[in-house]
Amino acid sequence: MTAARDHVERTPVGDGVRLCASCIPRGRCRLGIGGEGLDADGVAHFHLVCDDGHEGGPGVAHGGWTAAVLDEMLGSVALLHKRLTVTKSLTVEFLRPVPINQPLRGRSWNERIEGHRWHNVGEITLAATGALLGRAAGVFSERDPSHFQRHQDWLAAQIGKAED
Repeated sequence: MTAARDHVERTPVGDGVRLCASCIPRGRCRLGIGGEGLDADGVAHFHLVCDDGHEGGPGVAHGGWTAAVLDEMLGSVALLHKRLTVTKSLTVEFLRPVPINQPLRGRSWNERIEGHRWHNVGEITLAATGALLGRAAGVFSERDPSHFQRHQDWLAAQIGKAED
């Protein structure tokens, strides 16, 4: 097994979704993402709820919540295929206001892979009616687990330069 696959398989899961470092201590996704899984066509499905802690305008999600959830959903496609990726670019379309405290559905999938770049797309819909609320397209760069240590080393060097 490759180091990247081993790293992905050891990532904690809460509510059926792999958790990022910030969410591991909580045991659940702080963005309200749950129910992750791939269908037979390779489409990832999610249950979503934006709680009032992410309210932007009256009764609606902050746009940053919508963008963050779409980023997580698109990035999860590779994780569900036991690959580690990081976001290179993300384009979000805000089609309708996302209501808070309402059941939502998310879907994401891979359109193509070019070298180490995954081109993924996804959408958020209102669970009750299927109305499309937002969608995104992103490019994700495949990485090995040493990517994070390399970043820490780079950052330490940058901070050292600033202190000189």
